[in-house]
Amino acid sequence: MPELELVLGGAPAAPIEAFEVAFANDDGEQRVELTAALSVPFEACRPVREFASYKGQRHLSGQWWTATTGSLVGYESWLERDRLVLLDFDPDVVGIASQPFWRSAEHDQHVGGPHLGPNRQLTLTA
Repeated sequence: MPELELVLGGAPAAPIEAFEVAFANDDGEQRVELTAALSVPFEACRPVREFASYKGQRHLSGQWWTATTGSLVGYESWLERDRLVLLDFDPDVVGIASQPFWRSAEHDQHVGGPHLGPNRQLTLTA
């Protein structure tokens, strides 16, 4: 694994063992260390949370059927939907998942709990 250079005056780096990834698959909710998550096929996982929808909402949530996955993939804005459409046409993309995992670390307890991972998980051909 490559070493990262710290920025002078920046926060100290947390040890990689302090990070945990939670995801939902056919076996239910799973929690693994960050290094073990490298082998998880996130494109096959379910979203870790629901997409909010309420009266007066200023953005549009929905689902888009993708030929890449042969399934619906969620989005939370027009911008996300447009990027999803573009990804679906990219021949190098072989998997797409929406809200595939939560990432948390020991120090997250002090800043409000676990953080959501990326909005999209992409799997590209090698």
